[in-house]
Amino acid sequence: VENIHGVDWKAIKEKYAVLLPYVKTRLDLNYIIGAMIAELACGHAYVNPGEYPKPERIGMGLLGAELSRDEQTGFYRIDRILPGAPYSRSPLTEPGMNIEEGDYITAIDGVPTTSVRNIYQLLIGKAGVLTELSVSSKAAADGARKVVVRPTDNEYPLYHYNWVQKNLRRVEEATDGRVGYIYIPDMGPEGLNEFARYFYPQLDKEA
Repeated sequence: VENIHGVDWKAIKEKYAVLLPYVKTRLDLNYIIGAMIAELACGHAYVNPGEYPKPERIGMGLLGAELSRDEQTGFYRIDRILPGAPYSRSPLTEPGMNIEEGDYITAIDGVPTTSVRNIYQLLIGKAGVLTELSVSSKAAADGARKVVVRPTDNEYPLYHYNWVQKNLRRVEEATDGRVGYIYIPDMGPEGLNEFARYFYPQLDKEA
C-alpha cells in the first residue's frame, strides 16, 4: 500500500526511537521493531530473530508416553501411551514393540532407571537414536525383555492430535452428531491438509 495505510512512518520511527537507549539485547530490539510493525495494521509482516547468544540445545529423546516413578521400587511405569496421529506416532507403538500401558521401564541402554533421579537423564541426546529399553509387566528387573526404540525429539504433534480428537468427541456428544468440528492449525500446507481431512467427512452435519 503506497501510503502505508495512512501511517506517518517517519513519525512512528521517532516515536519508538526513544526506547532504543533501554535496549540491552537483540530480543529487546525485536520487541520494539514488532511494535512498530503493528502500527501498520497489516498481516504477514515479521521480524527475523537475528543473532543473539543462546545456550546450545541438547536433543532430548522422548517416548510419546506419560511416565511416573514407582515410589517403592524406583522403576518407571508407563501410565499412558499417546495415540498416534496420521503423521506422527509414539515410538512405543511401532510394530513388534508389544508395549502396553502399565508396563515398567526398568533400564535404558543397560542402565537401571532406579540409578538416576529422573529417567530423562538416560534419554539425553537419544532423539532419533536407536535406544534399548528393558520393559517388564511388573516393577522388577527380573524377567524384563529388551526392545529397541527410536525416541522422537517432539511430542507436541501427539498431544495436539489428541487434543483435536477430544474436541471432536466433545462436540459430537454434546450435539448428538449434528455439529461438526474442524481445527485448522495454520494456513500453510499442513493446515490445508487438516482442513481437507476433517471437512469432507463431516459434510452431512447441520453446522
